[in-house]
Amino acid sequence: MWYFILSWLPAYLVNERGFSMHAMEYLGTAGYLINGLSALIMGWSIDRYVARRGSANVGYKLVMVVAHSGAVVCMLSMALGSQTTALAGMFAFQVLMGASSPGVYAMSQILAGPRASGRWVGIQNSIGNLPGAISPWVTGIIVDRTGHFTLAFIAAAVVSVLGIVGWIGMVPKLVPLK
Repeated sequence: MWYFILSWLPAYLVNERGFSMHAMEYLGTAGYLINGLSALIMGWSIDRYVARRGSANVGYKLVMVVAHSGAVVCMLSMALGSQTTALAGMFAFQVLMGASSPGVYAMSQILAGPRASGRWVGIQNSIGNLPGAISPWVTGIIVDRTGHFTLAFIAAAVVSVLGIVGWIGMVPKLVPLK
C-alpha cells in the first residue's frame, strides 16, 4: 500500500480528484510530513508502552492490526468517496502508515535477536522493496485499462487485509527466535 500511495498519489490527486499541480504539491507534501510525524510519535509511544508494560508483542502487533484495518477504510474512502472524503482518507492513511512504520523493523529486530538483526532487516528490506517495483506497474495497468484509480485502491485494500492476516497469523510471539 505504501508504494501504491508513494508512486501514484500525485497522479491520483490531479487526474482523479481534479486538483491543480500546485494544490497537489501542498496536499502531497502535507501527507508525507504527517506520515513522518506519526512515525516519530508512535515510535516514541510504543517504546514507552513496552518500557512500562514489557509487552512488545501486544504493543507492536496491535498498532499493525489497527493501522492495516484503518488503511482498508482509507483505501475505500479514497476510491469511492467524495473529494473531501477522499482527502480525509488520504491524510488518515498517512497517519496510520506512519504509526505502523516503527514496528516494521523493530519486530524483525526483536525476532532476530542482537546477533542476526542486521541480516534479517537487510533481507526484509530487500524483499520488501519488490512491491516498489510491482505496485506502480500493476496500478499503471489498472488505471490505463479502466481510466480510474478505483480498482487500484480496492486492490491496495485487499493487500492491507492480507497484511492483517500476516501480522496476526504468521508473526509469532515477539521474542528472539533460536
